[in-house]
Amino acid sequence: MRLLLIPALLLASTALHADWKQDMKDAAKTKAGGVVEQKLGLPSAAPQGAAVYFTNLKTGDTVKNPVLVQFGLKNAGVAPAGTQIVGTGHHHLLIDDPTVDLAVPLPMTEQIKHFGGGQTETNVTLKPGKHTLQLVFGDWKHQSFNPTVASEKITITVQ
Repeated sequence: MRLLLIPALLLASTALHADWKQDMKDAAKTKAGGVVEQKLGLPSAAPQGAAVYFTNLKTGDTVKNPVLVQFGLKNAGVAPAGTQIVGTGHHHLLIDDPTVDLAVPLPMTEQIKHFGGGQTETNVTLKPGKHTLQLVFGDWKHQSFNPTVASEKITITVQ
């Protein structure tokens, strides 16, 4: 009985080893592609069918401070900034329609909030009055995907 088990274990070990090698090749290819993207300033390809949206706010809502903003995502995964996994990224919140160049990594400002830890919600304090909000989903290097994955702009009123 033992003699039959050893060849089976060797075959299983070889199959696992082959998968391990392929995983290493795939990881190296992803890393190399990321270095090229970063050096040339190229955007990552957007995950097929990816979309971001607000789950708890819509245009016309009246809210109080601090404003809870919850981010929705479909057909993609959330990962911390710097994590190079195909099909993942992280959220950015644009407040009051800042001017942005989506061909370069998004800067971090009072109007452009980064959620590079993989967060899916935040509390923001806004002055009373009308404000616009928009989500932009960014790749591992804080750059917008190609094509851009962004929510509709919504307008809310803070009391």
